[in-house]
Amino acid sequence: MRKEITIVLITLIVVAGCSGCISQEGYKESEELTIKFGVMPDEATLPYYVADEEGLFTNHGLNVVIVPFMSAMERDAALTAGGIDAGENDPVGALLLRNAGYDVKIVSLELQETADKMRFAIIASPQSNISSVEDLDGREIAISSNTIIEYITDALLGDVQSKKIEVKKVPIRMQMLLDNEIDAATLPEPLASYAVHKGANLVISDAMLNRSVSQTVIVFNGDFIEKHPESVDTFLDAYSEAVSRINANPEIYRTLLVEKTRIPEEIAADYKIATYLPPQSYPEDKYAEVLQWMQSKDLVQHEISYDDTVLKQ
Repeated sequence: MRKEITIVLITLIVVAGCSGCISQEGYKESEELTIKFGVMPDEATLPYYVADEEGLFTNHGLNVVIVPFMSAMERDAALTAGGIDAGENDPVGALLLRNAGYDVKIVSLELQETADKMRFAIIASPQSNISSVEDLDGREIAISSNTIIEYITDALLGDVQSKKIEVKKVPIRMQMLLDNEIDAATLPEPLASYAVHKGANLVISDAMLNRSVSQTVIVFNGDFIEKHPESVDTFLDAYSEAVSRINANPEIYRTLLVEKTRIPEEIAADYKIATYLPPQSYPEDKYAEVLQWMQSKDLVQHEISYDDTVLKQ
């Protein structure tokens, strides 16, 4: 009898000890999980840097490494190769990746234009006589083809037919505009505001439309979501806190915004800071608009459903 009791006690001790090992190991894996998040030097990145520098990611038990990129091509290459787990993107870019067979998912809307804050605009050269969208008919406009830039350009032009000129690098596009080498260009902020500051003419911006066309999004690798769904939710919680802090007192983050997004010094003091959006599902109607445009340009050859692409909040 004593021998049986001893065996039972030993068994209980071993099981308890193993349970402790398992829970500690699980905690260790959670502690060691790192989210590598890719960003571009634009104003949409500000909440990530606020969450990082003010310890919001750490407070939520996350280890997030912000990985800066200078081009969308480099960022997307890193995402598809596993160099990063997630990043800021745009709906056109996300659908192109899905069409190419990569499992990326839109986990949240990120930023969009508002009535008082443009994000993209068509700007005319300083010496041009272009002052309206109608004046762009038949004129050259520099863009980056098959990207969110072209999508927004088409939305801004409406029925007007311009001659699209391929200039992929945004700084070069802006400089050609200021040097009067092209009639017009579609530019993102803050370069759109800078070009106007330098004497170029604002023709039309996304803020002037009666609908939103300039959304950016947060994407995660599908495999990461499957393995770490709680970490994705927690990431968005930290992001939401950063958004709340910025919107409550945007001016205290101006220096950080200028530093991380390279806003030119001449316009830094007066540059309007965006109103940031809390995490939310990318709207299905906006998804349909982007998909239809991409199908019309034969950029999508496969069925890409909203439910497979967008993570519901």
